[in-house]
Amino acid sequence: PKTDIVFLKVHKSASSTVMNILFRFGEMHNLTFAFPQGGGFQLYYPHHFLAKFVQGFSPLSPRQFNILCHHMRFLQPEVQKVVPSSAVYFSILRNPVQLMESSFVYYKGASAFSRVRSLEEFLSQPWRYYDPARGDRHYARNLMTFDFGFNPDGDVSPERVQLMLKAIEASFDFLLISEYFDESMVLLKEMLCWDLDSVVSFPLNSRDSSTKSPLPDSVVEKLKAWNRLDWEIYTHFNRTFWERLDRLIGRERLRREVRALRQRRAELARACLQGTGSVGPKDIKDSSLRPLQHGGARILGYNLKQGLPRELERTCRRLVTPELQYSSLLYKKQFPPPPP
Repeated sequence: PKTDIVFLKVHKSASSTVMNILFRFGEMHNLTFAFPQGGGFQLYYPHHFLAKFVQGFSPLSPRQFNILCHHMRFLQPEVQKVVPSSAVYFSILRNPVQLMESSFVYYKGASAFSRVRSLEEFLSQPWRYYDPARGDRHYARNLMTFDFGFNPDGDVSPERVQLMLKAIEASFDFLLISEYFDESMVLLKEMLCWDLDSVVSFPLNSRDSSTKSPLPDSVVEKLKAWNRLDWEIYTHFNRTFWERLDRLIGRERLRREVRALRQRRAELARACLQGTGSVGPKDIKDSSLRPLQHGGARILGYNLKQGLPRELERTCRRLVTPELQYSSLLYKKQFPPPPP
């Protein structure tokens, strides 16, 4: 199994669920994480990543970590200072149309969105609300492009787009697609030589569908045009994703593996969860399992069954622990506070 991993956690792309998978694997195999200084949750995002943002890194005696997976703006020469050269690099993408709709609800306070009532209103005259000089502009345009380290307001000429795609291909071993999450997990398992239980998960940091609304076609086209760089990244790597699956696994085996993954998830849900799945924030009984609520979204969570055997309870709890709580727990384990 591969144990040195760089995961670029792209915003609003099922990346919190992937992070939970990495947290569980790292914890189980006693791996080290490249945590933000002081146990924060982002590596000084939205600044480009620097090695010095990592707790325990020192240029004098460079210490390397197994897993780098917290939010960052990618900058490979700096990333290479904190992980072994054998590290596997991957990320996950999401259709830019849904990504921007999610970003609009989640980052409603961002400068570009704060004065509009709807995404339609924003897209009718984006330049009226969007200021390229604002430090939070990336939430409103080409968010994936930004997370990969490029300029979200950059040139969209075919030559520039090709350069960007080539740069991503040179840095990353593979990219997953959140719309095909289960197929992505099969690919992840294959690329990292992990077992099935290591890639099983419950969806985390997902929002209640009451805040989601379908977008009219005219808006979808405007969204693609406004997020043209993201659209180019997504369509290119969606294609190479399927090419890679066909080459490595084949459709027949892929179907079998996806089925096995879904069966195992359902099995764990029956063993672990009260009710049939996720619940609204007010209905989460254990406050330590309540995810952070942000913007206009209602972020769902889970209730565990009572009286589970100790080992199973531990497995179940890890599966549903929200990102911030899990990150803090692992940080304290890796950097124990000095005894009083």
